[in-house]
Amino acid sequence: MEDSTAISSAPVVLYVEDHPVNAMLMSALFEMRPGLRLVVASSVADALAQAPQLEPVLLLLDIHLPDGHGRELLPRLRHIPGCAKAPAVAVTAAPDFGLEDSGFAELWTKPLNLTKVLQRVDALTASMPAPEGVAAQAWQGRPRGHTAAAFG
Repeated sequence: MEDSTAISSAPVVLYVEDHPVNAMLMSALFEMRPGLRLVVASSVADALAQAPQLEPVLLLLDIHLPDGHGRELLPRLRHIPGCAKAPAVAVTAAPDFGLEDSGFAELWTKPLNLTKVLQRVDALTASMPAPEGVAAQAWQGRPRGHTAAAFG
């Protein structure tokens, strides 16, 4: 049985993605990171409604959403308390998306390299403090992706 207190106090990663299969894939990946809680928003409106309650430690934003563009969503999220400093990653099938002046720290192109996604999630969340109720030693020893894999 899962401890709902531990789940609710786990650091949140907000993933804004309108395609259910992509959302399910990311959810499956995050099952390998039990110290993090993935929250999926399916639209700009959904993300803006959920974000004020979340204080996410990482933002993963699809670029082409049914009610807007991820490049336009990011500055709106930055104005929400608790979202201003979270690293943001553009997740898109458009390999020509430019990071310059976008506010995004990284670009992950679809189809995603699953091993690389786990490694980058680990790196982007590595400096976070242990969640309330989780011993610092246990937090630092949480499962992480394999680092010896080569990427194409």
